[in-house]
Amino acid sequence: MSPGQHRVTDSEPVLVVGAGPVGMIVACDLLRQQIPVRIVDAAPSTTVHSRAVIMWPRSLELVRRIGVADELSRTGKHIDAVSYYSGSRRIGAIEMSRLDDTPYPFGLCTPQWKTEDVLRKRLVELGGHVESETSLVGLDNSGDLPVATLRHADGTTEGVRASWLIGADGSHSAVRRLLGIEFQGQGADVLFAIGDGPLEGPLPPDEMVYCYNAGGAMGLAPFGDGTFRVACSVPVWNDEDEPPRELFQENLDRVVPFPAKLGELKWTTVFRARRRTAASFRSGRCFLVGDAAHIFSAAGSQGMNTGIQDAVNLGWKLGGVVHGTLDARVLDSYDPERRHSAERVSLVTAKQTSWGLVQQPAKVALRDTLVRGAGVIGAFQRLVAPLMSQLTVNYASDRENVKADISWRLRPLGVGERLPVFVPDGDEDVDHSPWPTIADDRLTILAWAGGARGVRWEERCETLRAALAPDHPVRDVSAWAALRRLLGPAPRAVVVRPDGHIAAIEPHLDPVRLRRTLARVGASDAAEAEAEAGRSETG
Repeated sequence: MSPGQHRVTDSEPVLVVGAGPVGMIVACDLLRQQIPVRIVDAAPSTTVHSRAVIMWPRSLELVRRIGVADELSRTGKHIDAVSYYSGSRRIGAIEMSRLDDTPYPFGLCTPQWKTEDVLRKRLVELGGHVESETSLVGLDNSGDLPVATLRHADGTTEGVRASWLIGADGSHSAVRRLLGIEFQGQGADVLFAIGDGPLEGPLPPDEMVYCYNAGGAMGLAPFGDGTFRVACSVPVWNDEDEPPRELFQENLDRVVPFPAKLGELKWTTVFRARRRTAASFRSGRCFLVGDAAHIFSAAGSQGMNTGIQDAVNLGWKLGGVVHGTLDARVLDSYDPERRHSAERVSLVTAKQTSWGLVQQPAKVALRDTLVRGAGVIGAFQRLVAPLMSQLTVNYASDRENVKADISWRLRPLGVGERLPVFVPDGDEDVDHSPWPTIADDRLTILAWAGGARGVRWEERCETLRAALAPDHPVRDVSAWAALRRLLGPAPRAVVVRPDGHIAAIEPHLDPVRLRRTLARVGASDAAEAEAEAGRSETG
């Protein structure tokens, strides 16, 4: 086909535009569910830049779905703590190593290209591949199915009719622009110069460090091989210029409370810490994920992690709808669930950014006193560590009752909250897993005895299994004592989504009630059974 020629094809059921970490994760998730995927990217290859370098515990939990959590854990540097310095004093620390309800009590510091290598390898293992140098130049979403126009490296164009389209193409998303979705923003831009390079000095080897003083703010994160991610605030910058090594060294000398000498940087750039959220994360059969849907301050390294949450939230829902195990209405929950979470992250990261840049002596003193005081009483660890780890994401439908995605855990968990239950990672033996396991492609019923376990309890569980399995696995998790503080002392059946969030809680282990509950939260088989039962009663 000569340059400029155009052909029209019916694509695979799902077209993913953008092959960064978020795009590849959602593609892998769908391929793992035996749903063919086509993934394209305008870039010629993986990036040498590494804007996203930190993966928090919740992200590692979620990528168990695609079988890469263990490999990523081996690839990156484990971050045991995040420390905060004001002037020369360490005012507080978040100790990831003390998290006790996750298989991954650490942050993971890895250059983005390494993360992409692991994901691309997994994509190929699952039967997919990235079509590089393939740009989205048109999108018609007016019909029953979206029709995308792709331009290839040789200049030819192709019309692609897809059943579903996912825009994972970054903050300058062509998908978002072509759908006509506004990228709404608030607040002024805050600029940070970032880069990667060797750093010598008495630096904490297993900590991510934030340093603040009157001279500015700086963040350091170790890759484990003597190189560090370095980031510092800058007042103004010409985006066409790369920040020089001298700029970073001057900030190290002025802001960091211990001597540190920076070597030759591998790359540098300026990151604009904007707050922008798409007016909608969905338009018909088209969805936005990751930076295409939201961007915010780099404080706390939440960007890629929030995108991973998007990818998994959409992946299991779309997979269930395609396979017919979930009602199509579950896709209506993608936008409100992920919007609430992204807006919360945007608010928290903006607060952290402004918190770190205060310079008035009175405000600095107040900030430092509050942080030290919170550390003394344990609030900093108990509240901020789960928040930064993204373990507290809450999908409760009643937004008015979600005052914050943090709590003191003085009550049993409610609908929308995360349970420490996970899909098996790779070849893990589920019968000997240290954590309760759930199905990766359907709703799971967890039977919790509280203090009532015994012969009668076993009979009730078997009754549930006979009525609901294999469509919905029934797992007795009463032996996991660690769940007592999360589920409480009373017997209950907990309906859990494939991402580990609670879909419903039923206090009675009654098959009829549970089938109705399953139908209410979107299980198509339960809805059909309920409708059939209703027809039989009226007939």
